[in-house]
Amino acid sequence: MILSILITVFLLLCSYTDIRNNEIYLKVLLPFFLAGVIIAAASGPEAVIAALTGTAAGIALLIISRITKGAIGEGDGLILVVTGIFLGFSENLRLLTFALFLSALFSVGAMILKGWKKDRELPFVPFLLAAFLIIKIGDRYYI
Repeated sequence: MILSILITVFLLLCSYTDIRNNEIYLKVLLPFFLAGVIIAAASGPEAVIAALTGTAAGIALLIISRITKGAIGEGDGLILVVTGIFLGFSENLRLLTFALFLSALFSVGAMILKGWKKDRELPFVPFLLAAFLIIKIGDRYYI
């Protein structure tokens, strides 16, 4: 429960700055990154391995960001590095996949209903937040 609250607060703060300024701030990332590292280290070797492997999706996005010269924001990759420390590999990949689905759904709707162009930039962190909350609610009430 505490980890879910930490991740939610983290994604809320980052969503705000992503929407408002189109930026992700290290002063927000760093404390949550350090908290994740401390929690993993205090939880034992298995948690450390889960935290390390959990960063894979974020590292992959950082590499893709460099290859595409910023078509995908580095901040999004850094966000997924932090969430990966808390969630581990499979849950972080689940988060990324669902957020991509939500952003694609939103984008198609905006293109059809609002006439947006396909190359319009969108803040991605709010989709990560929405995906995280939907996943947590779904997991809680899944029968």
